[in-house]
Amino acid sequence: MPNHTTPTRDAIGLLLLVLAATMLLGACDQPPEMREDPPERPVLALTLEPPEDMTSRTFSARAEAAERTALAFRVSGQVVLVHADLGDRVMEGDVLARLDDRDYRLKVRELEGQLEAAEGQLEEAEVNYRRGQDLVRDGTISRADYDGLRSAFRQAQGQRDAAREGLATARAALEDTVLRAPFDAHVARRNIEPHEQASPERVVFVLDDLEEIELRVGMPETLVVHRDRLTAVDVHFAALGRRYAGRVRAVGVDVDEDTQTYPVRIVVDNPDQRILPGMTARLDFRAGLPEADEQGYFHVPMTAVFDHEGQPHVWVLDEAGGTVTRRPVSLGPLERDGVRVLGDLHAGQQVVTAGVQHLSEGQTVRVLTEDEMRGARR
Repeated sequence: MPNHTTPTRDAIGLLLLVLAATMLLGACDQPPEMREDPPERPVLALTLEPPEDMTSRTFSARAEAAERTALAFRVSGQVVLVHADLGDRVMEGDVLARLDDRDYRLKVRELEGQLEAAEGQLEEAEVNYRRGQDLVRDGTISRADYDGLRSAFRQAQGQRDAAREGLATARAALEDTVLRAPFDAHVARRNIEPHEQASPERVVFVLDDLEEIELRVGMPETLVVHRDRLTAVDVHFAALGRRYAGRVRAVGVDVDEDTQTYPVRIVVDNPDQRILPGMTARLDFRAGLPEADEQGYFHVPMTAVFDHEGQPHVWVLDEAGGTVTRRPVSLGPLERDGVRVLGDLHAGQQVVTAGVQHLSEGQTVRVLTEDEMRGARR
């Protein structure tokens, strides 16, 4: 039988050492792996505005006529004529519609006759009363007879006054059979046709005064506290492709329980009357903030802030090279549409507002244009 020798521990160790050296030498012969730079990443960015001005706060609203009036006849009757139609421009005093006034005219004539009779009775009673004053003094008539003449005179006065009031009411009712425009306006609604029955409870016309347009928004408490310092309200109507200067007409002092905002009414002059009720608008508010605790703070969206090593940071774009730099910030007041930050920042810098978690120090980025953003949403 052949003689087989079992390998020793020293031989096995030597073999492993040779294999390791061979693999190491082979690795040294391989070319070094090239490390690729991070690819250019598209981002959204915001340009920081001066901290002495409050950044523009944007709201959406629908246009309403600053003055809208619902009209109804004050008396009942059958409609005989309608002079105004939907969309018509009417002037103050223009006739909008008429009721059949025959019964009202008869009532006026009846009360005119009653008033004439009451005035005749009063005239007679007054003559008797004046004569009685002389007769009671010389004893021709008794005191009781004189008191009767005086009572008859006063009763005649009351009947005359009642007849006057009744006639005035009847004449007003006759006048109310004609519905007139209370101011210059446009007909927003027409709810009546000839031969229909009208009543004081039924609205027959709605008029809009379009000289001024009103917009209503709900403002958060962080903005409403600066209502006295609002310096501008820009109102943009996309359908018209035009901006208008707005002004604050009223600010509510009681919060809306549903939205937790304060109602604010904005008015826009509409001399050419191109703005129509129902049009959508974007409102940009701006106000000065001179308080010391607001100085140096910039308003940014919450998406611009990220945590790095336990401290909030933002990415700032390098204007020259298109790269980003991490900047630590301190957080200020939290607001509905963002937060105020304080740090090594200045107005005009661009801060990344989306995709902050996917960036690295010095990475090259490209800011998306508005056209690219609109295309991405489609």
